[in-house]
Amino acid sequence: MILSKVVLITGASRGIGRALALDLGRAGYCVGVNYRSRRAEAESVVAELRNGGAEADHFPADVSDPLQAKDLVDGVVRKWGKIDGLINNAGVTRDRSIGKMSLEEWRDVIDTNLSGPFYCLQSASHHMRRQKSGFIINIASILGVHGAVGCANYVAAKAGLIGLTKAAARELGRYNICVNAVLPGFHPTEMSEKIPPEQNARVLAQHSLGRSTDIKDLSRFVMNLTDLSTVSGQVFNVDSRIL
Repeated sequence: MILSKVVLITGASRGIGRALALDLGRAGYCVGVNYRSRRAEAESVVAELRNGGAEADHFPADVSDPLQAKDLVDGVVRKWGKIDGLINNAGVTRDRSIGKMSLEEWRDVIDTNLSGPFYCLQSASHHMRRQKSGFIINIASILGVHGAVGCANYVAAKAGLIGLTKAAARELGRYNICVNAVLPGFHPTEMSEKIPPEQNARVLAQHSLGRSTDIKDLSRFVMNLTDLSTVSGQVFNVDSRIL
């Protein structure tokens, strides 16, 4: 029996990660659903995938911990014998002005949003190099390009993730591993619900179409990107804001 392609999605218990997990499962992938603390939500995603006929399992890990990140990737390989794709989606926000931001708020966001993807990428690419194939998609943010007020930690982490994408693409290309970044747009997720209404309005005003990206459009884009074997080192903005 030929095993389906295997993808690990970090932070897949809710929001963008959940949408990607469900769509990739429907497309025939074996899906590793990572979560840090929301076990019930992760189990719900896995149950929905299995009910639809997909192979799926949940994998608890805090990706900001290098040992847990390695165990996460190795756990997926133990489960299915390989890893074809990694989507670094897990992220947190701890918004505060620079003058008032604590070291804990700075480190928490950098550790999760930048160091976490590096740890997972490092471990996943170890297996992918042996296979001479694989894809890694980093979920970054347009804020990593434009900057923003009140979230220097998040902006710095996402800018770093874009840089990591480009460096990894150059280094891993000789192993036939594609590494790209996606700027996913602004979606009505639990994370964005914390943003004040007036800030929401300002963000929407930046869109040339006057509306945010539909999460279904984002998921379709990412699914198409997983199938492209000659595209790497790119940063894709999936909404109507101009870079």
